[in-house]
Amino acid sequence: MALIRINFMAASLHRTVPLMVCLPTDKLVPDEQGVPRPIQGPFATLYLLHGILGSEVDWISGTRIQRWADERNLAVVMPAGENSFYTDHPWSGETYSQFIGQELIDFTRRTFPLSHQRDQTFIGGLSMVTGRCITD
Repeated sequence: MALIRINFMAASLHRTVPLMVCLPTDKLVPDEQGVPRPIQGPFATLYLLHGILGSEVDWISGTRIQRWADERNLAVVMPAGENSFYTDHPWSGETYSQFIGQELIDFTRRTFPLSHQRDQTFIGGLSMVTGRCITD
């Protein structure tokens, strides 16, 4: 399981946002002849949101998410929510609904070998996660 830390400019939030991404790209699985080969994407993806006073590293440091994802050949994307409750803030122009529901998904799908299928794209979270996210 590869663990990648990345920052990207989120137009919907007007700032750079850090992410942690777990990818099973370094995992070897036997092919039809039993020869170990690197697992291929696209990977089903879980977007995992942290709770209040947390950060993008909480799931890595406080759970077994890497092991769980590795066992399921699942990519996990963990963005920084910065205690925003993942809601839009009209006074600052930050649109978390756009960030989580579209921009983050578009960026990660362009950058990593992630599935573009709705039925292979999941979202979960803890504590301050409210509202709803819809994606194609």
